[in-house]
Amino acid sequence: MAKTTARVLGTMVVYGYPRAPIDAELDLADQLGAEVLEILPLWREEPDPASLRRRVEDRGFRIHSAHGCWGGQSIRADRVDLGATSPAVHEASVDDLKRCVDWLARAGGRVLVVHPGGLSDAALFDARRDALGRGLVALAGHAEGSGVLIAVENMPPGVHPGSRMADLASLVRELDRPELGLTLDVAHAHLSADAASETLAAGSLLASTHVHDNDGRRDTHEPPGLGTIDWPPWFEALDAIDYRGPIVLECIKRIREDRSLYRPEVLAPYVRRPGR
Repeated sequence: MAKTTARVLGTMVVYGYPRAPIDAELDLADQLGAEVLEILPLWREEPDPASLRRRVEDRGFRIHSAHGCWGGQSIRADRVDLGATSPAVHEASVDDLKRCVDWLARAGGRVLVVHPGGLSDAALFDARRDALGRGLVALAGHAEGSGVLIAVENMPPGVHPGSRMADLASLVRELDRPELGLTLDVAHAHLSADAASETLAAGSLLASTHVHDNDGRRDTHEPPGLGTIDWPPWFEALDAIDYRGPIVLECIKRIREDRSLYRPEVLAPYVRRPGR
């Protein structure tokens, strides 16, 4: 195996969920060896970002990112779909994600992960691409000067556009806004194509990652090593595009349910030991 760059380990944690108090989430993040966090707030409650920031910093973590609203996980919109061709749905989606930008800025984070849309008809690709582009431009304008970058995530099969990183990368390059980038979900890539090629397609636009595993058929969010992803080629692809950001676990629910499922040795060659 070729030597690869050692990157910071992060993990998603939830915030505002009564059954998963933030202190317990931070305890688990500490046990995993994470240094940075992606926050999944209970968006409909808009939990206090300033309080979160203080608690995270007191524990020696840093907020890297937040997962923005999507689908029914919304603030005021009935559903969030940046590729929606309905003007009303599209406007409400953009407005909710602007609220997410503002929330993350107050929390002290940098990257807002957004979905390009939900399951859709391939025949609507062009119309949905146009809607997605308009939504991203609006979000980029709103984020300007805030320090927040909007990073569009690749999706499992059936999202048009969105399931293939090349389509998202082409759109973000075309829009040419410094507030826009990409998030590579390695397990979604495993379902749509393969992790390494989708990473290479993202190239220099890659701003963050979502790391979990699956069997190549279902998006089950297993901890790394419990599926069929071939990890060394993925990390070699990260090196090839000179990605310097964190490796962010997106499987904390499964680990919370059974901590024995986490196999730190799978990622150990590729992440640095925590310096906290």
